[in-house]
Amino acid sequence: MKKLEIGNFYVKDIQFGEETSFQQGILTVNEEEATAYLNADGKLKNIRLHIARPGDSIRLVPAKAAVEPRYRPDGRAVFPGYTGPVKTAGEGIVYALKNMSVICCGKYGNMVDGMVDMSGPAAKHSIYSQLINLVVYAERTVEKDLDLSIRVEDEQRRAAHLLAEYVAKAVADKEPEEWERYELETGAAEAEKKGLPRVAYYMTIISQLANGCNEMVYGADCHNMLSMYMHPNEVLDGALASQFGLMGQTTTAFGFQNNPVIKRLYQEHGKTINFCGVVLFPGDVTNDMKLRVKSISGELASALKLDAAIVAEWGGGSNVDVDLFYQLAELEDRGIKTVGIMSEHGGKMMQDPKGNAIVSSGDTNEVYELPPMELVIGDLESTVRDYFYGSWPVHDTYGSSLRPDGSLVVNMYMMADGGNSTGFLAKTVKEY
Repeated sequence: MKKLEIGNFYVKDIQFGEETSFQQGILTVNEEEATAYLNADGKLKNIRLHIARPGDSIRLVPAKAAVEPRYRPDGRAVFPGYTGPVKTAGEGIVYALKNMSVICCGKYGNMVDGMVDMSGPAAKHSIYSQLINLVVYAERTVEKDLDLSIRVEDEQRRAAHLLAEYVAKAVADKEPEEWERYELETGAAEAEKKGLPRVAYYMTIISQLANGCNEMVYGADCHNMLSMYMHPNEVLDGALASQFGLMGQTTTAFGFQNNPVIKRLYQEHGKTINFCGVVLFPGDVTNDMKLRVKSISGELASALKLDAAIVAEWGGGSNVDVDLFYQLAELEDRGIKTVGIMSEHGGKMMQDPKGNAIVSSGDTNEVYELPPMELVIGDLESTVRDYFYGSWPVHDTYGSSLRPDGSLVVNMYMMADGGNSTGFLAKTVKEY
């Protein structure tokens, strides 16, 4: 039996001080200690910590990772295989600092990075604009491959994960304010008695490139990986992390740790459905790999004796549309009812009439004009100097994304959470 217990501590504010501590909802961070902890290997330079609160006139760009701070009383790494030795995730006790995240920013951006505005019209499109963020700005000691659109930048992303682990140690000797408990077995027994439909969550993990811009499973790059079953507790407990930045379609470490779809399926487990777990299906590049993935995903569905599945696309548009509709058709052909979750991007590269129940998480092709901010953490010039999906140095209609006064014209791809399928925002999932 796998049981995960998450003890929550609610952060009211963050401040810097002499000792890293958590008292009456205030997280105090010792900047010197925190900086040393996240840069133990000396691969980063020009490190600075900032605090970005909801409503602040602050823009974070290029933003590269977002992590919820967590602490494991048993000493295991929060992200096994990535920030520490490989240990099975998804069971035991973990403490979480809620209402906040740790975000890292750098000087140079690439197409997998994004942006967070803490106020203004973009703020409503990102969960991170609604959180108190501890932001680490850092540059790599050795910058290389600056002419490439995609570069391996693990030093900065790992720093965010390490900083999140560091600050969460402040609650090591505290009693959580609230508990979340997750286990499949009890609900499964009740569901079997009631004869409830067996439902799984099929989730795309990106496996597009061999140079470190994929998802990670227990710290392993997902390049050329095939479909696999995963207990939902593992997803919520650090088994997955992303090497992508905060572009609009990315699911970050924070998104995996707090996946709303998994949590909602748990809420219905034993009541209206029998939640059978998570199937990860990689979004690879070649059609041969896509066919292998859909076949194995289908076999897993049959082995789990599924009646239905929610199938979530990683973002939307481009060749990942093929992966999603392959999955939907494969499951429907096996008599398994499906609902797809995807964003739009000026249309779909592929469709299949068997995938006829779709939830849209928005159109990442929408263009927004955003006002200047008083403070930019990162480098605003990166929006036109470096290669992003959501901004441009020149455009026939809109001109340059960066205006002389610091305002921007970008599309939704640029905004963290702008189009991913986790469903944090009202445009994806609305309660009635």
